[in-house]
Amino acid sequence: MVITMNRKRIRLIAFFITVLGSAWAIASAESNADGGGIVGVGDYIVKVDNPTYKKGNGPKVFLDEGHNNYQTIADRYMGFAQAIEADGASVKPFREKFTAQSLAEVDVLVICNALNDKNAKEKEEINKWQLPTPSAYTSDEIEAVHSWVKAGGSLLLIADHMPFPGAATEMAAGFGVVMQNNFAFDAAFTYKPGDMNLITYYKKPPKPSVGKLFKHKISRGIDRVVTFTGSGFRMKPGIKHARILQLGDGSNTAWPTDHVDISMSTPFSAGVGLLQGATLPYGKGRVGVFGEASMFSVNYAFWADNYPLGFHNPEAPDNQQFLLNVIHWLAK
Repeated sequence: MVITMNRKRIRLIAFFITVLGSAWAIASAESNADGGGIVGVGDYIVKVDNPTYKKGNGPKVFLDEGHNNYQTIADRYMGFAQAIEADGASVKPFREKFTAQSLAEVDVLVICNALNDKNAKEKEEINKWQLPTPSAYTSDEIEAVHSWVKAGGSLLLIADHMPFPGAATEMAAGFGVVMQNNFAFDAAFTYKPGDMNLITYYKKPPKPSVGKLFKHKISRGIDRVVTFTGSGFRMKPGIKHARILQLGDGSNTAWPTDHVDISMSTPFSAGVGLLQGATLPYGKGRVGVFGEASMFSVNYAFWADNYPLGFHNPEAPDNQQFLLNVIHWLAK
């Protein structure tokens, strides 16, 4: 539902975005234009003091890299892979089409920020992150993944801000997840330069406007979780699920047709009640769904003096353990 109340705040939001620019817009434009910056984890050392699994005996985790994925082990999800491997599991790229045969040896499949060929970046085209955003997967692949999970597989599905939720919509729908092709903004976000839109979730939020971290096996030992923009999604009515991360009162979502064009004419809607994290059973398998990707890895905002986007951020001390807890839950 588009916000009609607090219209002055929406106008202020649009003003700051239009006149001053935004971190996510600058980042996307510069990265699409090969702006440079730190690749992978940089100088940050990823370590796990007490690994859960003996090396080689942990679950076999595969990261989808065959569908124009923005995150790969070689760059933006290097930290993701290193953390999981330091915990004793294995992480390998998955570059095949999804079929019953190709998924047979997978314990945990991670799908993160996939795109259809029509939206994939090309060097000769700076921006293709625009509507429409068709599915990144064929109907046969979607059916293969659903059947694999139903038979006992575990899926971690991550779709960041627009255009990624659009490309994941059909994959998610079969599990009862309603992806929303938006940008999520914290209630406290000022929309001014230097504000990186950190969305913090607490088990006991200090006020209603702050995100809620729900009780779950995944949140054991976790005081807070931080995300870095992303999107908000919801569940279809009647679908059995467990909430993990829920946006607070006063949060907003923007619905641009182009990821770098958020202006006075961009529709905004209330974010309250939307999710950035949830789990659900599906047949004999398990599914974890999250609306933000950097929270699970080590990245740098080179357009903002290499500001840390990920579990190496001092404001996100529990994010790495949160990632490991997600993998533990999926691996049963």
